[in-house]
Amino acid sequence: MKIYINDIPVRIRDSRRKDEKEYDLRLDDTDILIPLAKLKGHVLIENKTFMAIDKLLKIMTNKKHHKIKSVEIVVKSKLKAKEYLISHFNLIEAAGGLVEKEDKVMMILRHDLWDIPKGKMEKKEKPKDCAVREVEEETGAKVQIISKIGSTWHTYLMNHKYVIKKTHWYRMTCKDDSNIKPQKSENIDEVVWMGTSEVDIAMYHSYKTIKEVIKKHREMIIGEEVKNQIA
Repeated sequence: MKIYINDIPVRIRDSRRKDEKEYDLRLDDTDILIPLAKLKGHVLIENKTFMAIDKLLKIMTNKKHHKIKSVEIVVKSKLKAKEYLISHFNLIEAAGGLVEKEDKVMMILRHDLWDIPKGKMEKKEKPKDCAVREVEEETGAKVQIISKIGSTWHTYLMNHKYVIKKTHWYRMTCKDDSNIKPQKSENIDEVVWMGTSEVDIAMYHSYKTIKEVIKKHREMIIGEEVKNQIA
């Protein structure tokens, strides 16, 4: 499970990577507390209680810590850790889509950052239905789902409550873009079709969650191309 906290990737695993040289700091069960002030670079945390992990994530949600590049937390049961953390945050689910048209994808500019159209799921709404609805509302385009790309998680504070948000992402094709128009009520300033090189530049002004979705999307396309060549 990977959670983005103030754009810092925090991965919860049940085994650590073999190459310990990748970590700048390592904390284990001999450290009674997690000394947040000392965390910097790529951090490995092992054998901590779920309560301690929960506290760390909420402190990191309160304020961005620029010295931390990534955190990897190793636990005995990744499933139990995930269940515990979700139960101690307010869970919100959302969905969105990366829309394709020929060799380009659709990007939106919101709050001066490049993003992908998405939004919160309504009560009893299915992720696929939400994704299509949100993309069409935010961009004015008519779209159709091809397949699922994956999901991302991130945390934030809303009304003094800690929220963990799961966003379902879908690969989509554009059926009609004749009425493209940014949804101003959602603070969207532009809706733009971008080629690969343009997206690469845009990612310098985006979120790490969006970079992850773009990366997975490209891997899907490359995988399809390889299969077609073999066939």
